[in-house]
Amino acid sequence: MPDSTLALRRQPRDSIATKIIFFVFVSTFVTALVVSWISVQSTYSFLRSHLDAAYPMLLDRTVARLGDTLAGARNDAAALAQHGLTTAAFGADRDDGVLRSALDAFVAERASLAGVFVVDAGGAVIASASSLALPARALRGARIPTEPAVQALDGYLVVSAPAAGGGAVHALLHPDALRAQLVRERSQDEAPLHLVDAAGRVVASSAAPDFQTFPRELLGRAAHDAALDFRTAQGRRGIGGHAPLGATGWGVVVAQPLEIAFAPVFSVVTRVFVIDLAIILVFSFLAYEITAKIVRPLESLSHGSRLISQGELEVEVPDTGTNDELGLLTRTFNDMARRLRLNRDEIEQQHRQLREQNDELQRANEVLEQLSITDGLTKLHNHRYFQEALTREIKRVSRTGDPLAILLVDIDDFKSLNDRHGHAHGDALLTRIARVLNESVRESDILARYGGEEFVVLATGTDLDGAVFVAEKVRTAVAESRFAAPGTLEPMRVTVSIGVAEFAGDRKRFFDAADRALYRAKGAGKNCVMAAEPGDLA
Repeated sequence: MPDSTLALRRQPRDSIATKIIFFVFVSTFVTALVVSWISVQSTYSFLRSHLDAAYPMLLDRTVARLGDTLAGARNDAAALAQHGLTTAAFGADRDDGVLRSALDAFVAERASLAGVFVVDAGGAVIASASSLALPARALRGARIPTEPAVQALDGYLVVSAPAAGGGAVHALLHPDALRAQLVRERSQDEAPLHLVDAAGRVVASSAAPDFQTFPRELLGRAAHDAALDFRTAQGRRGIGGHAPLGATGWGVVVAQPLEIAFAPVFSVVTRVFVIDLAIILVFSFLAYEITAKIVRPLESLSHGSRLISQGELEVEVPDTGTNDELGLLTRTFNDMARRLRLNRDEIEQQHRQLREQNDELQRANEVLEQLSITDGLTKLHNHRYFQEALTREIKRVSRTGDPLAILLVDIDDFKSLNDRHGHAHGDALLTRIARVLNESVRESDILARYGGEEFVVLATGTDLDGAVFVAEKVRTAVAESRFAAPGTLEPMRVTVSIGVAEFAGDRKRFFDAADRALYRAKGAGKNCVMAAEPGDLA
């Protein structure tokens, strides 16, 4: 009985079970993909909308605070430029020590400033107080404004104010103060803030920067523009916004890597994937179980049908025990299999009987065939077989050129012996002489009773001289054999006369030449061998 469970586990790709399971799997998979895509898109759209709203607000707030810091620095620089000590610095009687002390006190009172430089009209430093070293070339490159203004010098923001005598006061904003301002403006859950120069290089950040530079496409954005997806020169992807910082050429950037900004999306994708996978597995398992219950009888029927098609009729599928179509089909299949087994057994029985009858008929035909070519008295080949063998041998030697000879053997005075001792003795004598002849000729020779007291020997592969030698051997064997007269122990002498001829291309002349040689042997006194003369074949 076939194992239906094993058959189900070995589903072919085009089976019903495979198709159902595949359909359920694909349907569940497509549905899960659609739901996942909708969930991810919804989450992404929500996050994107949130970023589009949050980034401009954060930039506005930060730029405003930095603007206030810059405005305060401008006012301080303007006040210092108009201070009497600063004005005196351009005179010949300035006191450098007092000026330096005043500048140090000015810087110490203002946490946003890293230093102050007083320069003449040519940009040369007259006096300074600074915790940072600003290169002289940077100060020489700084323009002297007509009114307080902010400018960028060598990676620093400098607030400049005009002073007496064509000089100026440059107040250097402290980077730590700018960084602290950015830290204060950013809440814990907001994206990092960066102060960048005109080339997009990060000058200060509210946290460890994820980017060292930003692309120009981002630097060209305004504060209220939507968030922009960008890629840095190093290939790092991110999303952010930009707002210019006044006329300085610098700006404020709020940005974070794409994987961090959309981490909730990736989290949703992971959770949705796990849920989808679980749903697919559950539905596939349910489909397998349901399909197994439906298809198992069909698989059993299919397996049983294959076995029957291969000649294995000893098969029976499990009965479902139901009255539905499958139950009816399994019972009908089993009935069909039983009928096929009965028919097979009947056919095999008839075949056995037919084979036995054929064997008996074959044996009978073989016996009849043997009887048709065997002499009933002497058990030698008969006249019919000899004629068929002669025809066959003549065809062969005509094709191969081999020699062929014939010996005609006649019992001397057989009629008088038969008349004197009776036909029964004559038959016994023929049988005895046939045995002597059969023992005297070669295995390759064909011996047959030609008729009455005449025998014939067809000597294959033998020329005339060889045939005469065989004939003498036969004659001598008969003459030396002892034959007893019926009713007495007195030996009876029996001899034969033999005529010999060699085949020369004509069948009739071949036999006639041997016959004439036999008659010459009879005329020569019997008990002798005579070979055909050349004239006998003419």
